[in-house]
Amino acid sequence: MNNKLFDDKKVLLGFALSFLLSITAIILAANDIGYWIVCVLLAFILLFASTTRVQKRQ
Repeated sequence: MNNKLFDDKKVLLGFALSFLLSITAIILAANDIGYWIVCVLLAFILLFASTTRVQKRQ
């Protein structure tokens, strides 16, 4: 999985965006803004899609 992970730019972008959305969700939750739930859901969906993409390429 590691070699396929570094070859695909879309997978790297998906993991990076998922990480940034998670950080954004933490910041929003700390400031008591209700949109943090949307960020968590989007991060989870993006992480799942990126992981599935890597698994299909093997």
